[in-house]
Amino acid sequence: MPRDWGELFFSSTGRMGRRAFLVGAATLIVALALYQGLFSGWPRLLTAWLVYTALFVSAVCVLAKRLHDVGRSGWWSAPLLLLFIWAWPWPDGWLDHLAALIVVVAALSLASLPGEKAFNRYGPPATV
Repeated sequence: MPRDWGELFFSSTGRMGRRAFLVGAATLIVALALYQGLFSGWPRLLTAWLVYTALFVSAVCVLAKRLHDVGRSGWWSAPLLLLFIWAWPWPDGWLDHLAALIVVVAALSLASLPGEKAFNRYGPPATV
């Protein structure tokens, strides 16, 4: 489990291990689903810009740190998140399904690939 939740969700520097990535990604997806399931109408209109911005920034941070751990640039989080947004919550049409497939393959890869064992340009190896 992550020791510092603020560092997990609001810092894009450094590296992150597989376990912390899974915890962070699952937390963000559950938070998004709960928000969309519980809020509708004017409450969502009033809060959507804040909630979606916070979730997007947090997702960029989580993805960037995990990408750093496997030696990739955090900028790859942008196309992955755009594909996720495109396919969320249910793909409709073959392009949506293709976007969802790419996101699932990328998420499974990030969740299963071990990080680089040595110090890389993003910092020391992740401990969690």
